[in-house]
Amino acid sequence: MHAAADVSPPQTKGARKVLAGYREMLATSTDPATRARSRPRRAEPAIPQALRAMLATVDRTTLAGRRDAAALLLGYACAARVSELAALDVANVRETPDGLLVGLYRRKLKRHDEVAVPYGANPATCPVRAVRALTTALAEAGRTGGPLFIRVDRHGHLAPPLMRRGRPIGDPAGRLSAEALADVVTRIAAAADLEGCWRGHSLRRGFATAARRAGADLERIGRHGGWADGSTALLGYIEEADRWSDNPVTGL
Repeated sequence: MHAAADVSPPQTKGARKVLAGYREMLATSTDPATRARSRPRRAEPAIPQALRAMLATVDRTTLAGRRDAAALLLGYACAARVSELAALDVANVRETPDGLLVGLYRRKLKRHDEVAVPYGANPATCPVRAVRALTTALAEAGRTGGPLFIRVDRHGHLAPPLMRRGRPIGDPAGRLSAEALADVVTRIAAAADLEGCWRGHSLRRGFATAARRAGADLERIGRHGGWADGSTALLGYIEEADRWSDNPVTGL
């Protein structure tokens, strides 16, 4: 904005020094609660064990339950951001003999990816079967297109368009927002009595953690999940996954 107005930008060195001093004050405080504020508040990783506990609380006989199970498993298998998951339409998910091909728009990379999601060995945690169950339920409710993840009312029916003072608000097709999908993860984690901070990003972080522990190559993890090459966020997840399995102290 300063450049567009042909005005010299302000100096930020002083502000950065103030912020650095504030971070150090928090980190060196004798109060544990104050010290905790100096550390980034990261979402807990939804590794397979946590996912199984979360799915055990979901009633998959209902439309809302099928939606929530598909959101958890597809979000995990694609390492999707909740904004990318919310943007999915039924037409973006294509079933093949080997599994699903999911067309995701990776917003941070500004590109379209087609992510391959194979069948899971366990039907209860298989993303392909979960998505199939959801699309079947949507078709039975008369929806064969439009958003994949939609609002469901308390009676288990497709929710009507939201209105305020007689005017429509939100997505007229009933698409869940990214915030609503993140709330699904938080709500189900609470139902499973999981401790810590559980958000939509838990699925993406859980994929990176579990894939690394299973021996997947860093480059393959990054390309599957839509991370930029050399992503510091991904490297941070990998370091946490490797802290015990590839600890440099081991054997010294």
